[in-house]
Amino acid sequence: MDFKLGIISDEVSQDLTQALDLAASYRLDAVELRSVEDKLVHEYSVDGLRKIRARVQARDMEICALSTPVFKCSLDNASEVETHRRILQKALEAADVLGVDILRAFTFWKQGCFEDALPKIVEEFGKIEPVVRRAGKTLVVEPDPSVYASNAGLLRQVLEQIDSPHVQALYDPGNHLFDPQGEEPYPYAYEHLQPYIRHIHLKDALKKDGDITAVALGDGEVGYEKLLPRLNQDGFNGYLVVETHYRLNREMDEEELKRPQGSGFSAGGWEASEQCLERFRALLERLGMG
Repeated sequence: MDFKLGIISDEVSQDLTQALDLAASYRLDAVELRSVEDKLVHEYSVDGLRKIRARVQARDMEICALSTPVFKCSLDNASEVETHRRILQKALEAADVLGVDILRAFTFWKQGCFEDALPKIVEEFGKIEPVVRRAGKTLVVEPDPSVYASNAGLLRQVLEQIDSPHVQALYDPGNHLFDPQGEEPYPYAYEHLQPYIRHIHLKDALKKDGDITAVALGDGEVGYEKLLPRLNQDGFNGYLVVETHYRLNREMDEEELKRPQGSGFSAGGWEASEQCLERFRALLERLGMG
């Protein structure tokens, strides 16, 4: 098994120590950071970032990526776009301090037709690509049901036109179960994005009576029992990062899922993430990959 395992820390808790404790108990290699102690990572001072890095390293783990909100904003609002460019710059600086090469981005809130928006999406990524390239980092763009490129087919069109090794794909097969166009997570979405995949998030869900419910890894319809051996066969050597994205005793509302951060979002995360990791470890054992 060439790939490494991680979890997004605030899916467990805003308390980084609690997140690291859970990650260590399931023998994970890394954490991905989004919000820590109710602050987004790009909002931290250099000294604060150094302390975070030291705490992770003390547990013999890595920080594998930053889950930034870059370009989860309105494509037609110049002020919002400029704010997100500044967020990206701060996130790139934070990534340097944290020793991170991978940062997540999106393709703007969906507020119209993808085909009409595509040229401007590519234009905006074209403006930031040189900044990312000079920083020696990689942006991984995530398909998400709330943004223009909501699935692999649409994201591939974006990436083909950007045509940069510094702007690649984040494959999140669970997101495809929520895709408005109903794209199949595996094998279709995987094979469509495979040449661009640099980073992977893991979540799962079930469809029933027209509703979609997030569940523990392996309990849903992604088909991880087929996907994981395929990743191994294809020699994927990046990170598989658990993004729990459900809670055991409450329903997460749409706003939390669109803008995840802070204590309200993390409430109940430990219990759900523990269940998720338990199922995932059992799945790996059944596949002979534990």
